[in-house]
Formats: sequence, structure tokens, C-alpha cells
Amino acid sequence: MAKIRINFFVILLVSCKLGTGNNLFDPNSPASLGLLLLGSEPVVTMEFSTNRVQPGGVMYVSTNHDFTTKTNGLKLPIAGTSDNPISQIIPRSKFLYEIRMNPSVTTGRFRINLKDYYSNESLLVNPETFEFEIDSEPPILELRTGNGIDISELESGFLDIVSNEEIVWDGDLSQVSLSGTAKNTLVVSDIITSDRNIRLLFAGNPNSNGGILTISFANIKDKASNSQGTVMVPINVYAFKSGPNLNVARRSCVGVELDDGRRLVLGGKAKKDVVINGNGTLSHSEFYDSISKTFIQGPDMVYRRQEFEAIKLLDGRIFVTSGIGGKIGSSNDGLTSTEVYDPVTNTWAEGPHLSVPRLFHKMTVLPNGDVLVVGGMSPYKPIQSVGSVELVHITNNPATMTVELIGNLSDPRGKHAQILSQAAGKVIIFGGERSDVFGPLSNDFIPNALDTIEIYDINTKTLSKSQAKVYKRFNHFVHGLKNGEILVLGGINSRFDNAQPVLRAQIYNPLTDTIRDHKNLLFGREWGSSFVFPYGKDQLIVAGGLEYRTINGSTFDSIHDTESWSESSNRFYVTSRSLNARWDGCDIRYHSVGGGMILGGRVGDILGNTEEYSFE
Repeated sequence: MAKIRINFFVILLVSCKLGTGNNLFDPNSPASLGLLLLGSEPVVTMEFSTNRVQPGGVMYVSTNHDFTTKTNGLKLPIAGTSDNPISQIIPRSKFLYEIRMNPSVTTGRFRINLKDYYSNESLLVNPETFEFEIDSEPPILELRTGNGIDISELESGFLDIVSNEEIVWDGDLSQVSLSGTAKNTLVVSDIITSDRNIRLLFAGNPNSNGGILTISFANIKDKASNSQGTVMVPINVYAFKSGPNLNVARRSCVGVELDDGRRLVLGGKAKKDVVINGNGTLSHSEFYDSISKTFIQGPDMVYRRQEFEAIKLLDGRIFVTSGIGGKIGSSNDGLTSTEVYDPVTNTWAEGPHLSVPRLFHKMTVLPNGDVLVVGGMSPYKPIQSVGSVELVHITNNPATMTVELIGNLSDPRGKHAQILSQAAGKVIIFGGERSDVFGPLSNDFIPNALDTIEIYDINTKTLSKSQAKVYKRFNHFVHGLKNGEILVLGGINSRFDNAQPVLRAQIYNPLTDTIRDHKNLLFGREWGSSFVFPYGKDQLIVAGGLEYRTINGSTFDSIHDTESWSESSNRFYVTSRSLNARWDGCDIRYHSVGGGMILGGRVGDILGNTEEYSFE
């Protein structure tokens, strides 16, 4: 059978379009409004991306109901077949779900009967049943431009929908309809068609919020006149949106998302002349309430800290280590202290002390729940890099936690990047800055970027040096790929006047201990932020930071432009612009829905504003 393909990070298939007329999926629909006014039970609507599914393939369903709050998540009761053709349902957001098909079920038909299940849930469903056919070669469409549209500054743009064979379609604007939570974000202004390509031209509102935009095409056929009916394209629409101001402007802070959905920003350095607990280094914490869009003061940490590290433990508590600061008072010192935040009791408790003070270090939570603490820089001048690696044994009571000295890195370092490779059973440590002291004066140290990679073996608890080399870099990013490899990108290669950004990305294979060159970034940057959008194939968004723009590296600018990298296209491309060109702030990654928030930082002065990059 003739096939049509579309590519956009999520695979698009032929649609089971829900109904006609008023769209209940759209919260602004008159039908939805009428139900609210009548006080009726909410009507659950669903749109499936295909009614012909491939064994072992994927389809998507968008809905107006948040099933992530339910204990059992989204359930799709199957009828008409003895073998369940669905192997797994994965939430990609509150309203978009990925359905993975069972590869062993290769033929037949089945129904999804929503009425039988949801009548027990006090939810009304329309329609109540859907019919599906299992086909080893279903018609597939593919969108060429990533998995979504960024509307941060979009006034016009386009999407290309491509086919691997000729299509028959009138190309009439009336045959294109938009629905979903981002329905009012974009308007299709024109259509350009050819035998194997549909280009949709959009006009957009750069001040709109993001969301899921469903684009439906009516009466598309291939050359063999196999009717495709209505083709549904659920596209994620992203935007940088201005967030509320922090109660306390800060830089050098840390942000983290809690298991219960709250977002927490910790510590950092306040503006000049702002003194809290006797000092401008902060113990202050704030929660971001995504419902009220405000920041609410949280409990103070035990210690004031900046240039510290915080990480979420497997049980949901937050573990904080080192940095520079102190308890209440006017002086700052290098810290060896640790502490733990319990979100259930909303309290901080002091934990064990590390062997040496350190800042600009990194931590990784291991599969058994313990925390590996690696490297860093000493807080004293002349500044010296830290080589020690320590393992914190996590217990329910912070007072009973212990610290085990693992050993020393071959090259002491701070400002490095590290990541856990589950497949290899190792923590991989990339690059960083090494500072060697040669005299007693405050400036008697030499900082150098490193090209070495070091490895911590989880099973043997030993350190070793890789044979592979990265381009010399520090203040860079690493990103784990779905195939187990690791993308290394960004950073700069020196702290001297000849500092240059590292544009070349690299990909490291932890199983073979090899590294290869990859594409170039469009902007070299350090001190930036990165977010992942977990829909279909990964997409990495990189924002903010500093770029060194002159030949001798003596001049630098903070960066407005953002860029993306995707596994499907294996390239970097300009995404949009952030609202503020900032660096040395902190970010909170939204692990549940993708995207995140950038907080504080500085552009000359220390900032108190925030911005979100998401489609919540």
C-alpha cells in the first residue's frame, strides 16, 4: 500500500479525529464553556494520531483531561482481540501520551472502549469507542522541522510536511483546522503544495503561551487514491515567557524540581548592599508556585551558600554540599558542610562534613542512592583545584550519614561536567579547569582547561583515566542520549585573554571508551542553561551564558539567542531568543513535562527576574 511520511520528533500517523463542530479539547470552545456553566461532569475528549497502527510502532493520543494525577494513569481498555496490542503508555505531558504497540501482535482489529472504564471514574467520554487496524505498513506522515514550533519571537514561520510518494490534495485553507491548548497561538496564513511537500505558512503571536497545537488536514490522498481521511499533527508550541520576580534577586544559586511538583531555588549571592542573616551570601530559599505564578518564601538553609551544589536524592529529599558562606554572620569561608531538605517536614537538617572545602564541584546520585562528590576549586587564594573524590552514604537520618574517601583524580579539576552511564555502570567526568599554585601570593596560580576524561566505576569504587580526549573546555554541558552515548557541548578553553568558546560538540561512547567529533554549536557559551523536552526523540535547548567574541578573548557578551539539538536531525539550529541575555544564574529543569525556568543571574547587575521555556 502506498505510504505517506511526516517527521517531527513524534511520529504522526492517520488520525481518529474526535467529532466535528465544537472542539471540547479546546478550553475556549463554546461547548466546554456550556458544560462549565451547567455544572456538568467534565467531558473527556481524545484524539488519536492514527487508526492504523504498526506492530512495535508508536501512536499518540492528546486529551483535555490530566491523567497524570491518577494512580493508574491513562487506561485504554481493549476489546475485540485476545492479545493486548498495547505494550506501554507513557505520559509526555499532562495532555499528550505516547502509546507503544506490542511487536508480537502483527494483524487484526481491536477497539478501545472508553465508556466501560470511565463510567467507573465519574467521567463522561465522547466518543466512547475507537476502532483500530493493525497494519505492518500503515500510511505514515513526517514533519521535517523538529518536534515543535518556538513562538518566543515568531511573527511568521512555516512547517514542511513531506511525503515519500506523490499526494493528491486540494491545498485549500478550509481543509486545515487547528485545535488544542495552543489553538489561538498560531494562524495558518497560506499553503504551498507540491507533489511530495506541503508547506504551511504561519502567523503567530510572540506574546502567546505555549501548548499543544493539533493541526488537522482533511481529505489527503496518495497517488494510488488511498484515502487518508483526516491527518492529525500534535505539535508542541514553546515560548520563553516572562515569569514572576524572585523575592530576593540572586546569582550563583541552585534550582531543583521536587517530586511533588514544587520548584525550589536555593542560596546564591544577593545584590550589593542586600544583607540577609548578616551577609549577602544567602541561606534564603523560595518556592515557585506554578498555579499562582508567584514565589513563596521557603525555609532557610542551615548555612549561607554560593557556588555550591544541590541534587535530588532517590527518595525526593534535596542534598546540598559545600560552596562558600557560613552560618549567621558577616564573614564567608570555604564550607565542608552538607545538609538535607525534607519536603515532607519542610525542614533542613545538617549532614556529615566532607574532607575538604570546595566550590564549583559536581555531584551524581548513584543507583544505590549514595552521592558521588567530585573535584571543585578551593575557596582560598591562591586558588587551587581539588582532586579528591568522596562518596556520601545516604541514610534516612542526615545525622547518621557518612563520608567515604574514594581517592584522587589524576587531574584535579573544577567547573567540569559529569554524568552517570547506567549501561556502563560508571560516572564519566569530562574536562574542567585545573588550577596549580606556584607561590604564596593571591595571584600565584595558573588556571588551565583540561582535555582529560576520568571514570568512576560504580561496582569497583575505583577511578581511572580514559584514553579518549575532549577538546579542552570548562563550564560546559553534557547530555545523555537514548542510545547510551553522551553529547558534550559548549564551554570555553581558557581563563586568559586568549579565551575562546568551544564550538565543536563531541559524542562519547562509555561502553567503548571512544569519542568522536560532532556538529558545531552556532554560539559558543559558558555559564548557560540547558533543558530537555522528553517527547519522542530528545531535543536539547541551550540558552543564555557568555560568548567570547574578540580574537584575543578579552571581550565577552551575554547571549540572547538560543539553539536546539535533536537526535533526529543530529544538528544544532537557532531556536529563538530568550527574554534576558544572562549568565551565572540558575535553572530549574521540569523533568515531568520538559523545559524549565531560568532564574536570576547577572547582566552587569544581579537580576531578580525569571523566565520559563515550556508549554505548560
